[in-house]
Amino acid sequence: MDLRPDDHVILLLTAHLPGGGNVQPLAAGEWGRLSAWLQRNGLRPGDLFVGDPKKTLAGFQDKTVTLERIQPLLDRGFQSGLLLEKWQRAGLWVITRASHDYPQRLVDKLADQSPPLLYGAGDRKKLETKALAGVGSRNAAEDDLRFARQLGHAAASQGWSIVSGGAR
Repeated sequence: MDLRPDDHVILLLTAHLPGGGNVQPLAAGEWGRLSAWLQRNGLRPGDLFVGDPKKTLAGFQDKTVTLERIQPLLDRGFQSGLLLEKWQRAGLWVITRASHDYPQRLVDKLADQSPPLLYGAGDRKKLETKALAGVGSRNAAEDDLRFARQLGHAAASQGWSIVSGGAR
C-alpha cells in the first residue's frame, strides 16, 4: 500500500498502532486543528517529514497537540510500514482526509470532525453511495435478527450499501 507523504503523516499522527508506546494519537478534532493551522500557513502534512518538525511547527500552539506528543507519533514509521504491508496482503485499505477518494460528504457534513482515517475492504467507490449501518447487541433476539435481515435486504434492493463493523 503506497501512501503519499501527506497520507503517511496523517496515519502516523492519528492511528492506533500496535507497539505504539504510551503516546495517544491525535483525535479527529485535534487533527482538525493541526491541519487547519498547516493550511493557514501554506503547509501540508507531508512537510512534517521534511527537515525538523520543530521548525516546521514553529508558531503552532495548542494545549493538547504539542511537539512532545507529535514527535514520537511521527517516529512510528517502522510500525506503520509493517502494518500497512500486512493490511495490503489481507486485502484491506486505509484512506486519509488528504486522499482524493475520501468521501466528500463526510467533509461537507462533519468538517474538521470528519475521521482522519477510514479503513476498509472491498470497493472504495461504495463510500460514495447511500449506506445504512446497523448497531446493536451482540446477543440479539431472533426476532431482532430477522428484522435486521429484512431491513438489510430491503435497503440493498433499493441500491443502498450496508455497512458493518464485522462483529458477529
